[in-house]
Amino acid sequence: MSSAVPSPDAESDTESTAEPDAGSAAPASRPVSRPVAPHAEQQGGQPQVTESVERREVVVRRAPRFAPFLVGGAVLGFVVAGILVFSVPEDPQYTPAAAFGFFAMLFAVVGVGLGALLALALDRRSHRRVRRGSADEVTGTVR
Repeated sequence: MSSAVPSPDAESDTESTAEPDAGSAAPASRPVSRPVAPHAEQQGGQPQVTESVERREVVVRRAPRFAPFLVGGAVLGFVVAGILVFSVPEDPQYTPAAAFGFFAMLFAVVGVGLGALLALALDRRSHRRVRRGSADEVTGTVR
């Protein structure tokens, strides 16, 4: 489990140990032992939690979620189909419901495609605004 916010124990350990420089690839590990709640006792004493904290370099960027763009494109396609069908004179060969169904499917597919293209363009743009940072990953083991 990863956590981007360091725990209070990790901050106190950071002050006492030297951190590796930004160019090194090896993350720093600091095991910390701490007792857990008394209701989780084992035979012969209280269990201990061994916790290790690793600092990792992370990439932070704002990426769009694709589903709202796809659904929005489909809804926009339905709206355009409704406006098109009910704004033009009725054709005696087709009922308004049949015409709406045909155009709704056609414009919904086109709307989903346009929504996907917009989401891809915004995702591509988010790659240019990447920020780098560091995060502490805290893992624990009960013994």
